[in-house]
Amino acid sequence: MWTYSPEHVLQAAYRWWNWTPHPAQCEWMMDTHPVKVAACGRRWGKTESLAVETAALALLQPGIRQVIVAPTLDQASILFDRTLELLQDWAEQTGAKLHVRVTPYPRVHVNGGEITARSAYRQARSLRGRSAHRIVVDEAAYLTEEVIPQVLMPMLADTEGQLVLLSTPFGRNHFWHWYQRGQSGTVCRSFRFPTTSNPRISAGFLQMQKQLLTERQFAIEYGAQFVDDAGAVFPQVVIEACIQPSLADARPNSTPTLAGLDWGRYRDYTALVLLRESGTQLQAVHVERLPSTGWQRQIERLLHQFGEWRVRTVYCDASGIGDPLAEMLQQSLSHHHLHIRVEPVVFTASTKRTIIETLALAMEQRRVAIPPHPDLLRELHAFTASHSGSGHIRLQARGSEHDDLVIALALAVQAGGRMVPGTPSVRLLTSGKRREVCGV
Repeated sequence: MWTYSPEHVLQAAYRWWNWTPHPAQCEWMMDTHPVKVAACGRRWGKTESLAVETAALALLQPGIRQVIVAPTLDQASILFDRTLELLQDWAEQTGAKLHVRVTPYPRVHVNGGEITARSAYRQARSLRGRSAHRIVVDEAAYLTEEVIPQVLMPMLADTEGQLVLLSTPFGRNHFWHWYQRGQSGTVCRSFRFPTTSNPRISAGFLQMQKQLLTERQFAIEYGAQFVDDAGAVFPQVVIEACIQPSLADARPNSTPTLAGLDWGRYRDYTALVLLRESGTQLQAVHVERLPSTGWQRQIERLLHQFGEWRVRTVYCDASGIGDPLAEMLQQSLSHHHLHIRVEPVVFTASTKRTIIETLALAMEQRRVAIPPHPDLLRELHAFTASHSGSGHIRLQARGSEHDDLVIALALAVQAGGRMVPGTPSVRLLTSGKRREVCGV
């Protein structure tokens, strides 16, 4: 069985990087169970403690193979990059050499061993048959249930190595089951670390977050609590049933796509979701939040994606600032001779309820498939229905959570309306503003 000394890890962390853990991090790092699970609040310090531990083990144990896994490669790279920074600092102190590669996935060779970063979906198949001493899974709650037992755990069979699972909670899904196992098991041990267990986070910051978020969302994001689906428009079981991991590997081909576009305003991003028809199902093949740049640069990015993915119809938000942006998009499409139909949607309480209920129905009927995109899954989980003071139903994200990707997905489903029974007509949604770009 592969083992290590946490005392030596902490001593090395102080010697090489002058780093000491806060008490909760120390409790976590001192545990050496074969399976370790931690439900963490935001800003608890999981990235720093994991990076220190990963880098120190690479230097203390020659030949050790460690794998950092997350739902997407971008997420895995966050922990990998911080680990690499620590190793580079060590190399400068000692004059040692590091061998770093960034394609097709990030990896560093040090002390006869290797640290790699992988996507749990895009690169999961290539992990089969490989061996590791230690696997660290960040945002483990956002993996599909089968990845851990079918792909990751067999990698530890030869070495009898360690599996480390950390995440903010995402309902009572498979991560919650792992947490439950660790509360009473001998092989697996679990912890819950709310943000308050990090003494470096001020009470003032947490109080401000508590005012911005609903009680439920604060309990999840900062209290690291597993909360049920009360008030959720998209129940956990429905979301998970719609996840299709292979969509993380989707690439443009000759099949046209349908687009949903929600313009970012104030705190939201501009969000784009592209759907591809496959039999009786609409598959989300591309999910993207555009960076907060000028509108013209965003439209240039959109045009690039529209051309690459052969978009034929775009349903876009035309409320408020969305109306001139829809016109701007139309002009740009015409200028570039792209034959794409634009359907602007003016949001009212009625139209928003209609498109959200249509999306909810399509997901319940499994007519929509989505990739395991953490931001999209988080938004779906946080989207609720509540009663306003006037008795109307309010559909929105909880607290300060975003809902841009949910709206973009709902708009894209409208673009594929014939695939979803009961989808309302275009005229109801667009208030007569239907536009055709470079076409009839």
